Amino acid sequence: MHSKPTFKYRRIYTAFSLAGFPISILIRLMALTLFFLPGQSSAQLKTPLASTHPQAPLSIYPVPQHIQFKQDSLPFYGIRLTAGLKMTGEDNIVPLLTPFTGKTGKSIAIHLIKPASKAVEIPKEGYTLKITARQIQIRYQDPRGAFYGVQTLTQILNHAKRTGFLPLLDIMDYPDIPRRGIVEGFYGTPWTFQDRVDQLRFYGKWKINTYIYGPKDDIYHSSPNWRLPYPKDQAARLKELIHIARQNEVDFYWAIHPGKDIQWNQADSLAIIHKLQSLYDLGVRHFAVFFDDIAGEGAKAQKQAGLLNYIQNSFISQHSDIGPLIMCPTEYNKLWADPKPNTYLDILGQQLDKRIEIMWTGNSVIHDITKEGEDWVNNRIGRKAFVWWNFPVNDYVRNHLLLGPVYGLDKDLPKNVSGFVANPMDKAAASKVAIFSVADFCWNTKAYLPDASWQKGIQQVLPEVAHSYKIFAQNNTDPGPSYHQYRRIESPAIQSVLDTLLARTDQFTEFPIKLTDIDLSALNAVCQSFSPAVQDILMHIKDTALLREIKPWLWHFASLGKAATALTQLLSAPDSKKAFPYFLQLQKARNQLIAIDRQYNRNPYQPGIVTGGRHIQPWIEKSYYHFAELFKKQGWAVPDAVDQASGRVITSIPEFKQLSVQKDVAAGNKPVQVLKLSPILEVLRFNPGDYMGIAVKSNTSVTNQVITTQPSLEKSGLQIAYSKDGISWQADRDADTKQIRLINATGQPISFKLERFDILLQ
Repeated sequence: MHSKPTFKYRRIYTAFSLAGFPISILIRLMALTLFFLPGQSSAQLKTPLASTHPQAPLSIYPVPQHIQFKQDSLPFYGIRLTAGLKMTGEDNIVPLLTPFTGKTGKSIAIHLIKPASKAVEIPKEGYTLKITARQIQIRYQDPRGAFYGVQTLTQILNHAKRTGFLPLLDIMDYPDIPRRGIVEGFYGTPWTFQDRVDQLRFYGKWKINTYIYGPKDDIYHSSPNWRLPYPKDQAARLKELIHIARQNEVDFYWAIHPGKDIQWNQADSLAIIHKLQSLYDLGVRHFAVFFDDIAGEGAKAQKQAGLLNYIQNSFISQHSDIGPLIMCPTEYNKLWADPKPNTYLDILGQQLDKRIEIMWTGNSVIHDITKEGEDWVNNRIGRKAFVWWNFPVNDYVRNHLLLGPVYGLDKDLPKNVSGFVANPMDKAAASKVAIFSVADFCWNTKAYLPDASWQKGIQQVLPEVAHSYKIFAQNNTDPGPSYHQYRRIESPAIQSVLDTLLARTDQFTEFPIKLTDIDLSALNAVCQSFSPAVQDILMHIKDTALLREIKPWLWHFASLGKAATALTQLLSAPDSKKAFPYFLQLQKARNQLIAIDRQYNRNPYQPGIVTGGRHIQPWIEKSYYHFAELFKKQGWAVPDAVDQASGRVITSIPEFKQLSVQKDVAAGNKPVQVLKLSPILEVLRFNPGDYMGIAVKSNTSVTNQVITTQPSLEKSGLQIAYSKDGISWQADRDADTKQIRLINATGQPISFKLERFDILLQ
């Protein structure tokens, strides 16, 4: 039983206690009520909560498993580090507590105690924290438990510094999922050294214990140089990162990705052992081997199992201080797995050493993680899967930021998984809020509340601009249409209104427009908040790395707000004379959106900038074209606007119908408009007759194309075909070509990677 806490939510607590409501969830609900109460401005939120009253609310993250508040609080004058603490405490503990030491004789002493008897049951990495009128006591079984206990204590002491009072309480705490954290496993520019330093310190603060180093574009992690040792300067930086990881109680995993060009011979087996030994010499004590996103010889289950067993016996088992080996299989999700018995996954399950962990992304590459899905794979591989969750990774939609809440995770996962790591964005600082929630979920899954955790994460990462960042973030959550077909809730406060307006736009043929069931003033108020929120972030944000990552998206979002505001005012106008100036404002803001999209984030995959892509931008685009035509018919002089070509994907494969067609401009003496398919990072399989390409929707024709695959088109057997109408296809392009596609015209399945599919237009 939990005693009643002595803060202002006592009545709420009593009501929920009588109903048998879990205290951990109640704590989250109370924390949620503190975040952006109605009427609070961003400026007001820059001042931390302060009170001279002992009943000020306290929230702890990740939410503890068990917490009991006492009836009283103490005036807080600081803490006193005892001699025993200084002697027994780890080097990474005392520095955390030093900022709270008091300068008076009334400070309270802290004691770290490792129980002498195993009868005192404290789970691995767990701790107990007891604050009484006489002392603060942390009990633990292992150093990591002591570190986590102190991290929780620092949150309480920060609260005490703000309020002037230290709550008396008992905490019993431990993680639900034993290994929890992040895999840097995305395609694209890897994180910088400073990014990783900052991340590792962030992980320690929020009780993340696992970081897997496996960036796809590190040539010493993957092909062509996985056989070679790191150059001295890169090795020195890895060594420093490993040291920082240990300071923050993070297990640093180094992963190798040899499958693209591995030869199943003794020379390559020894090359892997030598590479792992070189990392061991730098201080790595945790290793992984990745066989994801490959085809051909490297993807054979028997060969993979044989190599991994060799690594286990010849290297892992020869060192007493190395953790369990992890592997990422080629069939790493249910959609791609052969369902027939005694195939790839079953072979791994039967032949792979049971000590080796197997990673799994869910029912598809990017998917919610469900108990049903984990049960399915666990039965195939004969062990609990190690989850690799592809969120908030955006390497398949690099023009988007994925900044929304972490949800879609089954709360029964601890029973079904051996570990859980999330794959983040290439933007390390912008991934922190999601990482905060991943840490929160993995620690105490039953008590996890996505929205409360998301808002707390924003407060922790960006306290000085939390309100404004929330406005920005909740309109940048959805990856848009893609072949993964993974969508997220976006613009929740206005999505239903926008969808209604989008559906009715064609009906708006005269002014005044009748919208009696839609509150345009409320929509206008939301849209008007976008630009001020951006200005607040630009002026007051302290995290310069985060600002550097997201600045073009901020500019785009400000223009999006201006366009949406102009459009709501246009819809409210009593006649076309008063509506037309708002149309011109809409056109000006839309031109700015296109200019920003064309100028920034010029990656070769999904170039440009998208904000509000799920509801706001489609509404603005459709409305712009509709009202441009309407005003032209009414005789108004509509200026020419910046425009872009448009296209749609054509394919025989259902899961690729949502693949997005990107817009770009090729530089030169005369800029050329380009449409491109988002490159697919995984290996594709085309059965005979399968095809995929682009149909041009705008009044332009195809003048050229750049299509590259691995293996090449000539070696793969794929053919390019052209069409004017999508009915008749030919091998040669002419001046009227409107569609272009890749097709498997052979009689055999073809496996390949699509690296580039660009069509140039006139």
